[in-house]
Amino acid sequence: MAYIPYRRDPSAFRFPLPNRIWKHHLKYPDFSVLAYLHYRHHRELPGRASVAELTGTLGLKPGAVRRILDALTRQGLVTPDLVPVVGREKYFSLPDEVFYLNLGSAAIAVYAFLLYRENRKTYQCTLSYKAIGYAIGASNNTVRKYVLELEAAGLIATARTVVVGADGMERNGCLRYTILPVQNAVELRDRQRLAALDAAVERQRVKERLAASARKGGPVA
Repeated sequence: MAYIPYRRDPSAFRFPLPNRIWKHHLKYPDFSVLAYLHYRHHRELPGRASVAELTGTLGLKPGAVRRILDALTRQGLVTPDLVPVVGREKYFSLPDEVFYLNLGSAAIAVYAFLLYRENRKTYQCTLSYKAIGYAIGASNNTVRKYVLELEAAGLIATARTVVVGADGMERNGCLRYTILPVQNAVELRDRQRLAALDAAVERQRVKERLAASARKGGPVA
């Protein structure tokens, strides 16, 4: 079956998350589950979110998903029907595509925090790994790993800043993050999928030529 590249304009498809979500100090798996439930609620998707749906979307194990859903319900962040509790409040937004780019729960949480902290005019923010890690309940090494994943996915760009100490010496500062248009990541994913399909087709052609040569007892043309 032919692969059809993604055509939707992602800039028109975003969903809100309340700013207060960070006050609960949720660890990144819990955050990603709650964010997905907000997405489902905003898009008015039919039915109740299933464990299988959350597992497949977020890359979490079923047991972890059940534990998280129970915890979110006890905290009053979602109803027993897994509908997020919302009200009139300030919010930031995430693109729907965050759940369709094969990102794990940690990468989603890091990306969400960067969007929460970005300057809405420059699309930039400057943060330490420690600050991001505190927000999503992750170590510096975990944050660094998923910052690199977000860069590779085409969602962000980073640049090192420089700070001047009291002694007048320049030292490396925190990273400055630039949030890129999500369409970049969508198009990158499409190109990668097309390249993978081309490679698979070529491997099949080589396999068929080798099989044909073996039947004839001669060299491959």
